[in-house]
Amino acid sequence: MEAISVEELTKKFGRVYALRGATFHVERGSVTALLGPNGAGKTTTIKVLLGLLRPNSGRVRVLGMDPWREEVEVRRSIGVLHERPVYPGGFRVRDLLEYVARIRGLNADSVDRALRLTGLGNHGDARVSSLSRGYLQRLGIAAAIVGDPEVLLLDEPTANLDPAARMEILDLVSLLSRELDVTVLVSSHIIPELERICDHAILISEGRVVEQGNLRELAERYRSSVILEVKVDEPRGLASRLMSMDGVIGVEILEGGLFLKVKSDRIREVEEDLMSSGLSVTFRTSSLQDIYTNVVARDANISG
Repeated sequence: MEAISVEELTKKFGRVYALRGATFHVERGSVTALLGPNGAGKTTTIKVLLGLLRPNSGRVRVLGMDPWREEVEVRRSIGVLHERPVYPGGFRVRDLLEYVARIRGLNADSVDRALRLTGLGNHGDARVSSLSRGYLQRLGIAAAIVGDPEVLLLDEPTANLDPAARMEILDLVSLLSRELDVTVLVSSHIIPELERICDHAILISEGRVVEQGNLRELAERYRSSVILEVKVDEPRGLASRLMSMDGVIGVEILEGGLFLKVKSDRIREVEEDLMSSGLSVTFRTSSLQDIYTNVVARDANISG
């Protein structure tokens, strides 16, 4: 089932088109990347989904509702982290989240859970002004999940963070998708990092959706390398054998397993070989940067 459905969405500001007939779908329970460079239309898309902007044309449904006509109902079911959130620095963290909860008609229990899930449990009494940039993003995500939303919209959640803080936020998003069973749509122009957490992708360029799908399908379609996870008790002994396999271009040893980087044209053969040996193999992710580069090149050729 679809949590979000967008068909032929157009939005313009004066004579400038931000979205040009964009069409995409987000499956319930997925973690979907909305990928594209700055100015591609990502933030405009999120604002339309929230009912903050009225489209010029097209059909938009969030959980089966029109966000412009049914904005109150939609916003009750959505949590959002905007690209550049601003918070009152004099508030304490807990006080700010309790204020958010009261607006939504919720009790303090939802605040306790949000603090715990986002790693802010020991920062409830801290002033917002004292938080680092990474912890301000955690605060924004905590505010977004108060009340257990069905859909979580995150607009550039790792922007302006250092590499360590970016990885912490991405790991937090992955945790929330599992713990809350929430549908996540996360936008970014930093394409490679989202392959850590996403299972679907929507690629947008100049206001047009140029490709979408789950990562495995996209990897096979655009000949992108993939990462397979192999569960095994003694990974070091297996690693040297796998490095000599045709199609394997990298091995990372983990506790209780391995990550294999595999060429796109050898995915099925490598999987079958491993499973025939009794090993557990799981598709983890594909190179979103490879996919995006190939999609943009294809789109340029078609346009030209």
